[in-house]
Amino acid sequence: MFEIMEKSLQTNLARQVDLVQIRGQNRIITTCIVKNGAVEQFSSASLGGVSIRVLVDKKSWGFSSTNVCDVDNVEKTLENAAKLGKAASSLKKQEIELEPVKAVVAEVEAPVKNSVGIAAEDIVDIPSEAYKGAQEVGPEVKDVKATYIAVEDEKYFLSSEGARITQSTTRVMLYVDVIAKGAVICPASETLAHTGGLELFDRVTPYELGKKVAEKAVNLSHVKAPPPGMFNVIIDPKLCATLLHEAIGHPLEADLAMAGGGFGSQVGETFSSELVTIYDDGHVPGGLGYFVYDDEGVFCDRTILIENGILKSFMHDRESAALADVHPTGNAHAWDYSVEPLIRQTNIGIEAGDYTVEEMIENIKDGLLLEGTFGGQADSNADFTFGFQSAQKIENGVLTEEFRGANVAGNAIEVFKTIDAVSKEAVLRPGACGKYQFAVQGRVVPAIRCTIMVGGTGG
Repeated sequence: MFEIMEKSLQTNLARQVDLVQIRGQNRIITTCIVKNGAVEQFSSASLGGVSIRVLVDKKSWGFSSTNVCDVDNVEKTLENAAKLGKAASSLKKQEIELEPVKAVVAEVEAPVKNSVGIAAEDIVDIPSEAYKGAQEVGPEVKDVKATYIAVEDEKYFLSSEGARITQSTTRVMLYVDVIAKGAVICPASETLAHTGGLELFDRVTPYELGKKVAEKAVNLSHVKAPPPGMFNVIIDPKLCATLLHEAIGHPLEADLAMAGGGFGSQVGETFSSELVTIYDDGHVPGGLGYFVYDDEGVFCDRTILIENGILKSFMHDRESAALADVHPTGNAHAWDYSVEPLIRQTNIGIEAGDYTVEEMIENIKDGLLLEGTFGGQADSNADFTFGFQSAQKIENGVLTEEFRGANVAGNAIEVFKTIDAVSKEAVLRPGACGKYQFAVQGRVVPAIRCTIMVGGTGG
C-alpha cells in the first residue's frame, strides 16, 4: 500500500499545499454472536482504504477518503482533499499552527501469542462455551448473549514531512450479557478484552466467564435496590473505569477543554485529592488502547494529567499542542481510515495507592461497596450519572447486605476531591468510547474510597 500512497506525495499538487498526511488501512473484523445457544451472527468483514488530509494556505484542513486503493483513485482523493481545504481556507482568517515533531520511520507490531486465525468451528466454540457456562447456572437464567470479536489491523502513515509508519495490532473481545428472573428481572454483564491474541482466555475461560456473569444475575434477582442518599463508598475498578474515562478523561482532552470544559485551561490548580495521580499511556501491555504512534505520526508517550491532585497537562494533538505551547502527547486517533483523527484517550489510568480493599472497608462505619458498571453519561463540565451492577452494605467495617444495581450522580471533580484511599492494585479494564466516532480504549484503575450520591430504584 505504501507504493500507492507514495505516488500521491510525488505529485505537483502535494507540493503545492502546506502539509499532506496519508493514512492507509487494512482491517479484518471477525464477529460471532451466540444467543441462547444459537449462532445469531457469524461474519468476517474486510475493510480497507486510504484517506488524505491536507493543510491549505496554513488556514484550513481538507480531508477525503477512498476504499478503492489504486494510484488513480488515491490521487483523485488528494485532489478532493485539496479542493475542500482551499474552499474552507477562503472563509478563515486565522492560521493553523502545528507543533513540530520528529518525522518517524518505523514498523511496529503489537505482541500476539496465540493467533486469531483459527477454524470457523473453533471460533463458534468461544461464545458457545460462554453460553454453556451461563446456562448451567440454572432455570432462572432466561437470556444469554455472548459476543466474540477479533479486530486485525494494518495501519500505514505517510506524510510530506517524511514520516513513514506501519503499525499492526490484533484485538480480541468477548462480551457476555445475561438476564435472570427471580423475585425481579435482573441483568448482569462482563467483558474480557485485550490487545493480543487468543491467549486472552488463558486467564479466564469463556465458560468461566459465562458462569460468573449468570451467577451474578441470578443472585441480584433476589435482592432489593440500595437506599438512596449521600454515602461513603468504595468504588470497584469496573465502575471506577467508567467514572474516570467519562467524567475525568473527556474533560482532559484538549479540544473539549479549550471549548470551555470543567478543567478549563487551569494547569497548576487542584482538581482532586492529593492521593490521586492520573495518566494516559498508549504503551500499557495488553491495553485495548495500545498504540506506539498516533494517527499524526506522534509517539504515544505516557502523559501525567493530574499529579497528586494538581492538573499538570491535557491530552493533545499537534494543533492543540501548538495553541498551548506544549509538546503533543500522541492522542490523535481515528477509528478507521475514513474519518479524521480526534483527540482520544488511549489507556487512561489512576496510579495505585497504599491500601488493600479490606483496609478500605474497615474504616467505613456506614457506607456501600459499589461494583460493576452499566454505563451512563457525563458532560464536559464533569457532571455525571452512571449505573452500577451491584452493591454491598458496609456496617462498622464489615460487608453485610447485598443490593442490586442503581445509579450514582454528581460532579467528578468534587467527588475526586473526597477520595481518601486508593487501593494497592490497579486493574487493566477494557473500554469503548463514542466521541463522534467509535474507539476501543483501556483503563488502568484501582478501587477508590470517596463520597458520592447514590440513587436507589425503589425496589
